[in-house]
Amino acid sequence: MIDYRAVPFEEHVSGMDVVFDTVGGATLRRSWGVLKPGGRMITIAAESETTTDTRVKQAFFIVEPNHEQLIRIGDLLESGALHPVVDAVLPLTQASAAYTGEVRERRGRGKLVVTVAHGT
Repeated sequence: MIDYRAVPFEEHVSGMDVVFDTVGGATLRRSWGVLKPGGRMITIAAESETTTDTRVKQAFFIVEPNHEQLIRIGDLLESGALHPVVDAVLPLTQASAAYTGEVRERRGRGKLVVTVAHGT
């Protein structure tokens, strides 16, 4: 485990077969250097969809929902076999800030959850 707030990950990681990037931007650019020759970069960062960088175009893919997989994930959550890491829970009114990364309450680890209140 590397505390990315304390040290740059690329100073401690090298020779990776695969990097799965969910952040994009500077993190994606820095990640190329940790791949071994022939290693594979995968990114789902939205900004990568419109890039002109050939390497990023080849690494980008869009995730499509799969009903059976979502049911299975729900079952794993309900059974306690899957333990998601939640960074912050936000009301729907802060969804835009969550999407654009402008949430100040973040601890830096885990997902943001946007709640939708019933009847509103």
